[in-house]
Amino acid sequence: MGAKRNKLAAVARKTAIKFVDLGAQKIGKHLLGMLPEQIMRRYQMVPVALDESSLHLAMVDPENAEAIELVKKTVGKKVIPLLTTQADLARALDTSESGGAAIRALAEEAEDIIEAVPEAKEPKESAEAAAMEHAPAAKLISQLIKRAVRESASDIHLEPGEEMSQIRFRIDGVLRPIASVPHTIHKGLVSRIKILASLRIDEHRLPQDGRFRSIVDHGEIDFRISLIPTVDGEKVVLRILDKSAGILTLDQLGLRGQQFAILEEEIHKPHGMILVTGPTSSGKTTTLYAAIDRLRSVTTNITTLEDPVEYRLAGINQSQVQPEIGFTFATGLRAILRQDPNIILVGEIRDAETADIAVNAALTGHIVLTTLHTNDAAGAIPRLLDMGIEPFLLTSSVNAIVAQRLVRKLCPKCTTSRPLAGDHVAEVRAAVKSLHHNQRGLAGLERLRAKLARPVFSVGKGCAACGETGYKGRAGIYEVLPVNETLKPLISSHASSSALAAVALKQGMLTMREDGILKTLDGVTTIEEVWRVTKI
Repeated sequence: MGAKRNKLAAVARKTAIKFVDLGAQKIGKHLLGMLPEQIMRRYQMVPVALDESSLHLAMVDPENAEAIELVKKTVGKKVIPLLTTQADLARALDTSESGGAAIRALAEEAEDIIEAVPEAKEPKESAEAAAMEHAPAAKLISQLIKRAVRESASDIHLEPGEEMSQIRFRIDGVLRPIASVPHTIHKGLVSRIKILASLRIDEHRLPQDGRFRSIVDHGEIDFRISLIPTVDGEKVVLRILDKSAGILTLDQLGLRGQQFAILEEEIHKPHGMILVTGPTSSGKTTTLYAAIDRLRSVTTNITTLEDPVEYRLAGINQSQVQPEIGFTFATGLRAILRQDPNIILVGEIRDAETADIAVNAALTGHIVLTTLHTNDAAGAIPRLLDMGIEPFLLTSSVNAIVAQRLVRKLCPKCTTSRPLAGDHVAEVRAAVKSLHHNQRGLAGLERLRAKLARPVFSVGKGCAACGETGYKGRAGIYEVLPVNETLKPLISSHASSSALAAVALKQGMLTMREDGILKTLDGVTTIEEVWRVTKI
């Protein structure tokens, strides 16, 4: 998107029409009230400034004479057209008071019409009735989906309450309240989502999962749906899977010199296991996909077993587990081994059976990429031992372990500098002091230490582009632990995770917190973010 914005700005410089960056400014309520919202959306325009004689109008097509003439007659002033991007304009409208008003208006309309979802013996009859009688609910869900996609949300939460239902978006890993709607329309909204995902709308007692696909702003978006019953009704979470965002490459993940070198070397070995650990939504699947992207070729048979398949990868054989019919990670992995694979991706090791099969696959000439839920890299070894894997099998099969978290990146539109708070200075200095000289890729370590003499760090002030948070987007922080000859005797003796970590640190392993601090010093994120995601 940044490239497109820069291109348009360059075009604008060559013409008499100026380019306006809507993400860098707030649009006042008085400006939005000058034109009807439906007109602004139809003609892709929004007022951005007003003086005594002129109205400055941001437009996707500033040469649209019809739109300019309409605005001129409506406001009675000269119109000065400005160029902007479609995405920025849509975001400006949806995050404005106008956008919020639209949601509130639809909610009120739905409340007037929706009293109860008709129950039917046959799901088909019920779905058809709901589709016909709950158009306001459909409009509201559509509006929420569009806004969530335009604001780069990863999830939409619809949470029932006794009187009001709360709608929240997860943006950059943090939930943000979007709107509250009367509880009376909650059932209609849930039914609309069930219809989209082809779920049973007459089932309210059991959890349900589903998927659907929708076109938003000319792009195809996949949605994964999860419903669970609560005392106040069914809670819904929609996971947004935007294929247009693309898969990150290994080079784009943000791994530093030694971290990158180790992972690059280990995934290209002829056999062995690569483990990626971290909590839910820490970017583990993204790292696995990046490794797969690095390894795929016409001479390699790569097969995945996922729950669910989040992104489709060209040239990769992807399967989704279905436990309800007996197609589990364990049974699926057994089947894959009969498919002559070179590389196997297992979405998650959840039980001892899957762990045993995965380890044996790594020992018999396959590269196995998988995930595990542990707090740090060293913690993966005791976890596998607890699952019943023999130490000698681990030392022979596990190549490397990657632990990771996601931190929010500073918003490029409103980044400024400030002195580091006093309670953080000592901690940061201690962490930087502990970094080891033998780490490749950290040649600037002395420069970083010198910088701490006057600790001034970047921070986001908050603007329209980032929803006043100061953050926009996310980046990974990592620690990479190679299972080398020094660690193998410790694993064989059932050493604790702390003992394994201590030896790894002596060998120069960069911890997640240290990696985060270095990214803070580079102006990628803030120290508060690093502390937030690395606290145990």
